[in-house]
Amino acid sequence: MGKSLKMWIVVALAVVALLLTAASLGAQGGTWVSGVTVQNLSATSDANITITFYNQDGSQAHSLSDTISAGGQKTWYLPTQVPGLGDGFIGSAVVSSDQPVAAIVNTQVPTTGTGTMENPNRVGTSTGVLEGKVGPKAYVTQIMKAYYGWNSYLAVQNAGASNTTVTVHYYDDTGTEVDTDTHAIPANASYVFRQPDNTALPSNFVGSAVIDGGGQNIAAVCNFYNAGTDHTTAQFHSYNGFTSGATKLYLPRLVKDYYNYQSGLKVQNISETSSTTVTVTYHFGGSTYVQTSSTIEPGQAWGPYLGSEGQVPELAGVSGSGSAVIESTGGVPIVATINEDNRVDPPGRGVTYNAFLDGEQTSTVSFPQVTAEYYGYSSGVQIQNVGTASADLTVTYSGQAPFAVTGIAPGESWSQFAPNAPGMTAGPGNDDYNGSVTVTSTQAIVGIANLSFRQDVDGRYGMNYGDSFAAYNGINQ
Repeated sequence: MGKSLKMWIVVALAVVALLLTAASLGAQGGTWVSGVTVQNLSATSDANITITFYNQDGSQAHSLSDTISAGGQKTWYLPTQVPGLGDGFIGSAVVSSDQPVAAIVNTQVPTTGTGTMENPNRVGTSTGVLEGKVGPKAYVTQIMKAYYGWNSYLAVQNAGASNTTVTVHYYDDTGTEVDTDTHAIPANASYVFRQPDNTALPSNFVGSAVIDGGGQNIAAVCNFYNAGTDHTTAQFHSYNGFTSGATKLYLPRLVKDYYNYQSGLKVQNISETSSTTVTVTYHFGGSTYVQTSSTIEPGQAWGPYLGSEGQVPELAGVSGSGSAVIESTGGVPIVATINEDNRVDPPGRGVTYNAFLDGEQTSTVSFPQVTAEYYGYSSGVQIQNVGTASADLTVTYSGQAPFAVTGIAPGESWSQFAPNAPGMTAGPGNDDYNGSVTVTSTQAIVGIANLSFRQDVDGRYGMNYGDSFAAYNGINQ
């Protein structure tokens, strides 16, 4: 085996109980499980990979090795495909490979079939953290405690070689530090900071956090979630903590009044000393609209909900799917996350993804898992041209012939619903596609993928109740 390339999977991976007990999820019972998908980014060489699972005390729980064909991907559903992990496992994992790889983690409640109104499905997706992307601090844009039924938790993994003590600094929505929380974490292990259990945080708390790794590199994932008492409050959101920022950010997908879906932004100032304002340039339907924020203090997060025109008067009367670019003033680094949810029909669905930092863009983006009518689930991909000229794309679904897309304007996004991709079999229930996608471009690009249960496209499985909506950042290479 050649040089080992490592990736940290920081959402705790569970066979029976994942990070949260039923009590911390409110009234919903059931257990939480994970699935891991790894994509081989090499187009020419098979990848020999090892996934090492760690308990919360840092001891090794299990290890598996496998081979992934060039350009291919594999998925491991932990309850049935990783029998070496015992029931009740809560922990973390590290993926090592002799080829470049990408990984995503799905966190979900494995309800029977498609769930019920009283016991709905819930799912969120985060991205494995590459070895070069861990850092001594992590920044989290949106956390909550008893906020109109919403709560959150932070899963923090020690990616260093030594034991460390991690400190979480909590900031309210005015930028005031209101609490710190510390915990020792062994090397490779993870710990879950549960905001509902933190008595120092007041009820109705909404804010942001800065996580200090105590001298070791860390990686973090935040999950925030609605009460889950029925299918209308089933939203479960996952996103990665940032370990660095930039003065310009790219957002491949925003929606406003789009089939009952609305987006929201959370932009965090990660400077320790300087305040800033940000300018958001929205792109909808070939037009641009500009919004300027109020002052954002160090550690503070600001952001509008696009479903309220009073918060974004610049978009009054605008509807549809678009993209955006965010820029800060004074050279102050920022990060941002983007939420999308449906509170009307079908209610209870939501996702979050990370804005892309300027400098992360490349001419190639890979997506480890894209589906078309796969047990009822279908995906979409969104590619944003962040270059200076019109972009032409080459899109390759694994196992399918490449096809071309031309003329994507700077700042604009191109979207595709996977069942409509060239080469997919026409007709509901005939695709059953579960593969990866790679997009190359004549300009710099970034992109995200999402998926949800679509009974209107694949009617074999009936109605799905709850949050079947998930999204993750594509991997630039």
